[in-house]
Amino acid sequence: MAGATVTAMTAGGPQERPSPDGPERFDPDHWRVAAHIEWQKQGTWLVMWGAYTRRYWAFARWPVPEGGAVVSAADPDTLYGEMRDVERRHGFLRWRYGRGRGSGTGR
Repeated sequence: MAGATVTAMTAGGPQERPSPDGPERFDPDHWRVAAHIEWQKQGTWLVMWGAYTRRYWAFARWPVPEGGAVVSAADPDTLYGEMRDVERRHGFLRWRYGRGRGSGTGR
């Protein structure tokens, strides 16, 4: 998907960046959207708005292969699409509902 980034976490973790100066530092609308997405996903993803990167970030919170699964996107619709793609690739439905309920192998 255009405008999306998929990142694998490494042992060193993500690089920290300084917070921006100015009005974009406080962005409650984007934070509310991120909180709503996390609520809709029932806590299986940690979702946040990056004030410096100006992107939504989602971290998978269910068992995924070593390295984890992290996606980011500039808008909520693209983020949802990337999250669904990761869920399919890593067998989220099988993990969430049990082996007999997923429609595919997830791999």
